[in-house]
Amino acid sequence: MKKTIFSFLAFILVCGFTLGQNLSPKKGFYPIQKTKRKMTQLAKNKMMMQGQEMTMVTNMDMYSTINIQNPVSDSQKISITFNKIEGDIEVMGKKQTIPDASKTFTPIVLTTNNSGVINSISGSPELLKQMEQSYSGSFQVSKTFTQFLNIKSIKNIGDSWLDSNIDGANIMITQYTFDRNENGNAILNFTTTMTVQSDMNQNGIIVHSDLLGKMSGTMNIDTKTNYIISTNGNINLEGRMEMNTQEIPVNIISTFNDSIIK
Repeated sequence: MKKTIFSFLAFILVCGFTLGQNLSPKKGFYPIQKTKRKMTQLAKNKMMMQGQEMTMVTNMDMYSTINIQNPVSDSQKISITFNKIEGDIEVMGKKQTIPDASKTFTPIVLTTNNSGVINSISGSPELLKQMEQSYSGSFQVSKTFTQFLNIKSIKNIGDSWLDSNIDGANIMITQYTFDRNENGNAILNFTTTMTVQSDMNQNGIIVHSDLLGKMSGTMNIDTKTNYIISTNGNINLEGRMEMNTQEIPVNIISTFNDSIIK
């Protein structure tokens, strides 16, 4: 169960955080602030094993505190503290509650320079290791932690631009479109094309995944600070897993929300 929790957390973190992987911040340090966030994800995983369809539904809420600290010299630290993680996993109709894993995580600390580039990441080594492996293949972990960074300058409604995260066979290309203004905030639409390969060690068994699909949704941006207030999206991935020389067709359908709650 612990491995399952770490793997799924890595999955929702990668999916939520990779949005904006190359969205450039304005030059300079980030405004000092402390916010609480909530990330929710509902994922349905279908696999065909020995001619029988197996389903797994995972529902999880993760509460965290983001603390952007005072700059020191030419660097600034951003800490992510996991306050509460709750949810359940249902496999073939049998549901099991996921125990709160937040107490097992130390805060993750990002160190950035005055251009917003992440120079180092520390804390929760097991979770960071899973993030490097789970569904993200060899995507650099530093590119998954940019939900806290400022969106590049948005000028006109209708503007579109592309961002990419490419590392070997793993490709994420996202198109963002400035859709409209709403209550003084900018609403962006995004569509991400994903090609994902990964190798995960599950209890000593290497599980190789080849997945293709899309992620799409909307982002709410504070136009005064360019911070991402919330992201809503859905993911649809299809492909195969190889385990013990057995090839297993896989389909993952997921919805997620990440937002500031305080």
